[in-house]
Amino acid sequence: MTRFRTVALLAALLAVLGTALIGVLSGTLPYTALGNGDPGALVRIGAPVLRAVATVAAALALGGLAFATLVSTPRAGGLLSPVGYDAVRSAGRWALLWFLAAAVLVPFDVADRSGETLGRSFAQVFGGGDPFPLLAAMESPMGWLLSAVLAAATALSARFVLRWLPAVAVLLLGVLALLPPLVTGHAASEAGHDLASSAIVVHVPVAAIWGGVLVALLRPRWRAALEPRRYRRLATVAWCVLVASGVFTVAPMFGSPGQLFGTGYGLLLLVKLLLVLLLGLAGLALRRNRIAPVLELLLLAAAGAASFGLSHLAPPAFIGSQGTVQETLLGYNLSAAPDLPRLLADWRFDPLLGSLSILLAAAYLIGLLRLRRNGDSRQEKDQWPIGRSIAWFAGCLVLLLATSSGIGRYAGGMFSVHITSHMLVSMLAPLLLAVGAPLSLARSQRLDVLANSGALRVLTHPFVALALFGGGPFLLYFTGLFDAAIRFHWAHVAINVVFLAIGYLFAWPVAGADPTPRPLPTLGRLGMLLAAMPLDIVFGALLTSTDRIIGNSLGGGNMYTALALPWVPDLRADQFLAGEIALLIGELSLLIAVVALLLRWKSIDRELQAMDADLPAGIR
Repeated sequence: MTRFRTVALLAALLAVLGTALIGVLSGTLPYTALGNGDPGALVRIGAPVLRAVATVAAALALGGLAFATLVSTPRAGGLLSPVGYDAVRSAGRWALLWFLAAAVLVPFDVADRSGETLGRSFAQVFGGGDPFPLLAAMESPMGWLLSAVLAAATALSARFVLRWLPAVAVLLLGVLALLPPLVTGHAASEAGHDLASSAIVVHVPVAAIWGGVLVALLRPRWRAALEPRRYRRLATVAWCVLVASGVFTVAPMFGSPGQLFGTGYGLLLLVKLLLVLLLGLAGLALRRNRIAPVLELLLLAAAGAASFGLSHLAPPAFIGSQGTVQETLLGYNLSAAPDLPRLLADWRFDPLLGSLSILLAAAYLIGLLRLRRNGDSRQEKDQWPIGRSIAWFAGCLVLLLATSSGIGRYAGGMFSVHITSHMLVSMLAPLLLAVGAPLSLARSQRLDVLANSGALRVLTHPFVALALFGGGPFLLYFTGLFDAAIRFHWAHVAINVVFLAIGYLFAWPVAGADPTPRPLPTLGRLGMLLAAMPLDIVFGALLTSTDRIIGNSLGGGNMYTALALPWVPDLRADQFLAGEIALLIGELSLLIAVVALLLRWKSIDRELQAMDADLPAGIR
């Protein structure tokens, strides 16, 4: 057996057997603590072991895809290198094991969550009729079922990938396949679930990708294609992300600091913390040594076993807890009516989008410093427009305020504040970010390939971008989709991510300073802005005039009625205010876009003339 297989097998066994040991030692405690029955030894041990197998397989699949897209260098024309192609095919095989483990886990998870034996749970769910209502009601088994379906799609897609850009798409599909069990587990329950669920969707994928890349490094042929400095950066960033996101993930699991030392959950968490610290120290001390990847992989596998064990045990804060209605629905309490000081100063940091805003600002600053140091010409070093930098940092600040300040805190409980946050995330922030011209500053070969891809060429087509930008809010708020999503924090995060992307896809070709896949003349850009204005007006008018209280239907459990915030006695009036806010922020954002466009009018025309001059005479 080769060294690679020996170390990889040892790490996998360490993760799986460590998880099984925790299942044996914990006995029936995870069930009796929550008032459930004993599902039997097969479930007590089998459920956490299957979770470990599925997650290890997912890590190896995502690691191979990450190695092919983020580590190895593609060939000219966007083709994967031979090593990258080998990594993608390997990822497809591991994704197949991931699918099998996740599919088998569904009935085990039903038994694990209900406290019934495996046979009884299997008969209850699959014995007759439609199993989906019961699975959906239990959420966690449905999460594993969705994960199995998406893992199967990942395995199938990996068999047909030859180019770098499709490999990126498969990597994103694989990350998506990892998320459903995360947002339906412990992190989605009780007080603090907003912080935990936002953090865990970063924590687990980063750990999985890091572990998978570590395994890839043990293959001599793959290791030869790796730039050591690139891996060191990846490992350092991954370790920092794991530590930061881990704090947000586990903090809500404890009702008091004493539970950290007085419970099995707390002691196991301390073990994991020690392993993560050792992982960081080993990286600093040995990263230039050939043994470093082996030690890092074994420590990461041991930390993974501790994580799988934590997902099996009942968090102390959930045992006998009597949270308030606001803590159950929102994850936290709202103490008083939102005035301006509270909206600006009553912060609750969003681990996902708040961190993204800070990372975007830091990356842009690094790009500016690199331009000053390595610019191709003196003029280039000194004449990066200050307006671009101001716009970018302002966009990052708007995103941070909309998701992590009092605006983000109150957005979950009041529709008017939700619309404020939504309009800032979907309109003002992406507009400012697009004006910042990040692609021109980054000068990355991979970003250039992505920016000129056929998919983005379609998405930035004027009619497509306008349809997504103008029609998205109507689809979300007037079809019942928002009503179905309102009770789930992960759905709020997904809405913000999707509309931030849609807003950028619209703002980039309209007001952005970066080259676009489909260049538009100034009049074409102005026409898109003028076409978007009436749609925003109609959206705001419908919010103020509709008789239906959006987000307060039976499908969403009458969310706002259940919260019963004393400073919102009239939901209809709050929705009327939301419509006025949508109109104000929307039109202000579009007006800023018009001004930015007018300021760049001449430069846009010059850029298009230069592009025409570069074309062959037959094409012109």
